[in-house]
Amino acid sequence: MRARSLRSVLALVVAALALVVGGAAPASAHAYLASSSPADGTSLQVAPRVVELRFTEHVVLESTEVTITDTAGRRYAPRALTLAETDEDREAPATIVATLPALPVGAYHVAWRTLSSDDLHQSSGLLAFGVQDEVTAAGPSESAPDALETAGRWAVLSGLGLALGALLLCGRPLARTPDPRTRALLRARLWRLARTGAALAASAALLVTVLDLARFGTSAVTTGYAARWLGREAALVAVVALVTTCAPAERSAATRERLALAAGLVAALLTVALGHVGLRSGATWAIAATAHLAAACAWAGAVACLALLVLRHRREGRPGGELAPLLTGFRVPAVVAVVVVAVSGVYLASDVVVSVDAVLLTTYGRMLLAKLAVAALVGVLALRTTRAVHARRASAAVRPRVVVEAVGLTIVVVLGAVLASGQPAVSPRLVIAEPPSRIDDRPVADLQQTVVLRPNRPGASVAVVDVLDTRRPSPGPVTGVTVGVGSATASTDGAGDGAPRGSTPVPAAPVTRGRWAAGVTLPAQGPVDVRVAVHRRGLPDVVSTIRWVVGPDAADARVLVSKAPLAGPLTALAVVLALVAVAVALLVRRRSGLSLRARDRRPGRRSRPVPSTGRRPDPDPDPDPDPAGSAGSGPRPGQAPPVGADETRLLGSRPD
Repeated sequence: MRARSLRSVLALVVAALALVVGGAAPASAHAYLASSSPADGTSLQVAPRVVELRFTEHVVLESTEVTITDTAGRRYAPRALTLAETDEDREAPATIVATLPALPVGAYHVAWRTLSSDDLHQSSGLLAFGVQDEVTAAGPSESAPDALETAGRWAVLSGLGLALGALLLCGRPLARTPDPRTRALLRARLWRLARTGAALAASAALLVTVLDLARFGTSAVTTGYAARWLGREAALVAVVALVTTCAPAERSAATRERLALAAGLVAALLTVALGHVGLRSGATWAIAATAHLAAACAWAGAVACLALLVLRHRREGRPGGELAPLLTGFRVPAVVAVVVVAVSGVYLASDVVVSVDAVLLTTYGRMLLAKLAVAALVGVLALRTTRAVHARRASAAVRPRVVVEAVGLTIVVVLGAVLASGQPAVSPRLVIAEPPSRIDDRPVADLQQTVVLRPNRPGASVAVVDVLDTRRPSPGPVTGVTVGVGSATASTDGAGDGAPRGSTPVPAAPVTRGRWAAGVTLPAQGPVDVRVAVHRRGLPDVVSTIRWVVGPDAADARVLVSKAPLAGPLTALAVVLALVAVAVALLVRRRSGLSLRARDRRPGRRSRPVPSTGRRPDPDPDPDPDPAGSAGSGPRPGQAPPVGADETRLLGSRPD
């Protein structure tokens, strides 16, 4: 029966993982502005006919607003809004094209607001451009978290955590309770907490979705979003059903608990799929994000369940020793959960913050720091509690520590809900992935060509091209040069006849002998393709495509600490932490085994069998008053060791 249930658990989790990973994953949840044309802070010689807003994922056109305002406060409404670069499933990044009226000379601010079709998250921002007028860039846009979305996500995470934590405690920790009546009582209360948590999560998700549909309409919901949402609701309902339809004392209780835990993990996986999907997405990201969410929720939920049990036992006047085995058995799961949260959290941070400046300059980054600080404090307190339990010290301070841990982890869940509702600090303007290009000097056919773009930042620049004929005599004089700038393609940096996407060839004017200059407009910071065509009399054109990296504008060029990418260092740190955790676990296990064998071989010592729960035996066990047990028979297989007087005093209560 146990093998069959374990196979069912594995099948449920694998099926849900295939559903999330196998489907078309969006580039990143929460639509934010990746780039625009004109770029923020650009000064143009001619008024643009359209404004293009390129988002990181698909958006709802009906919920998109674009407003143009000049420095005098006059508003210019777009003549039309259209959606470009989309797909049938409404999952790919999209571009909003706003057709503008005729704009006079001056400076303008473009305010936009839209709705992500993947997670129904609202985002907004501002950019500036000038027509024959200098303008200051508005800077990176960051949308404030929606209060309703934050409250809903907190309720879902809290309920899911309570369910996972209660089901986790129903396993090995509860098996350490020796008294059958106490074990049945604790199981009944843990089942009730699991039902309450799953019902809370399902109800909160349903309420938030109904309110979102009332605000945005049914057209905003995609098929993929609806499928993931329904899957999570079904998993949460399954948790409620599995811990309701039979009495906890029945023999099938353990099987139902494992199946309910698997359903809770499926709900966690689908919750990840409904939220941030990271810049990289893929199977590795989905597994890491699910492990992080499940471990964090299970840790926080289990501590909350322990705190509620402690408070109820205290109110009913029950002995604190009844909870001591449960608390002792939670040590190993708690340590594992903390390690998983730490390792996966470091790895996932590389997807939501792109640089140190992104952490320090954005609301999302500062909230992430606050969450890490609170989690670290709770971790230190949990470590002290674990050491006290491990040493079996009778201390009245253990009970309030558990309550304080529960309060701290509740704050962590609140901050996690705020982060899930916020906009990750991954704007391209917050990171300098590549150093700006300075000069490109190369041979092209029988010519030596040098290209420089100045001042090499978004907006108007001058392309200076030096052309030198390497053959003497020259087969044909150079009669003209054209320069075009467009979006970077996958493979460039070489000769080719194809023009970059979005490029318009601009004729260059002769400056000196062999030097030509052309005015070009550079898009946002980052790589672009520069196409240079040299025309010669009586010969074919010599065409080359150069990969050029545009530098940041004046506002983005300022660096507080560092704008170097964090993805590589954080990923490497996560791998190192994982290897260290595995090494420490193996070392602890080996030392524990050696210590137990040394105790058994000590002369004059009575051998004491090791309990199946893996608890270290008491270094100075009390004599067994039962003659039948003095032969070293120990507990029966699967039975937890008896509760000692120290464990009875662990939570500071008097024994019966």
